[in-house]
Amino acid sequence: MALKQWLYEQMKEMAFSTFYLSLFFFISVLYLFNLTRKTKSKTNLNLPPSPPKLPLIGNLHQLGSLPHRSLRDLSLKHGDIMLLQLGQMQNPTVVVSSADVAMEIMKTHDMAFSNRPQNTAAKVLLYGGIDIVFGLYGERWSQKRKICARELLSTKRVQSFHQIRKEEVAILVNKLREVSSSEECYVNLSDMLMATANDVVCRCVLGRKYPGVKELARDVMVQLTAFTVRDYFPLMGWIDVLTGKIQEHKATFRALDA
Repeated sequence: MALKQWLYEQMKEMAFSTFYLSLFFFISVLYLFNLTRKTKSKTNLNLPPSPPKLPLIGNLHQLGSLPHRSLRDLSLKHGDIMLLQLGQMQNPTVVVSSADVAMEIMKTHDMAFSNRPQNTAAKVLLYGGIDIVFGLYGERWSQKRKICARELLSTKRVQSFHQIRKEEVAILVNKLREVSSSEECYVNLSDMLMATANDVVCRCVLGRKYPGVKELARDVMVQLTAFTVRDYFPLMGWIDVLTGKIQEHKATFRALDA
């Protein structure tokens, strides 16, 4: 029995070793094939300079806890226009650090740069990214913009909500006055301004205030800008399911939709 058990354990270890070696070999071949295909497709392109990349993660390791400062430091070395590869994203990222070049992109070549990348959070929270902010440019997007400009953001419509804005600003000023006259003369102005803005929007759009909208709006903003594995490594999107991030997005969507 001991011999059989030993043989079984040895065969089990060999099977696991063979599986992991095969998996590693398959991933390596797939990566090299993908890298070769991308290199051939970019041979004839006049691409901007790019910092040195690492396999799989690209330039992600060069973005620290303050990405805007990391991008500034990289631009000092590689110029006002540089190309970054963030993870395994299909679309490379062009970083512009010059006001003149940014103006050229925004005015002369605005059609080429009109679409915003749709990340996982936007697709879950905003009905698949069909809103105006994340929606792809085209005829449908143009129609949405016309409707908003005519029905929601016209001068007449904005002026019709003047009294609501006046009342909510008066409430804010009164709160600040009460705090200034009390013993605890300090206040979180950011929270108060956000609460006032949310109250104005709720009254204009929904007809009354909703206490939980401020927290819900904060959750949406945090989730839209949070790191999601699927956005940078599509083949590893299952990690977001295991960590509960996708469930968190769906819970926020259900609350927002309600």
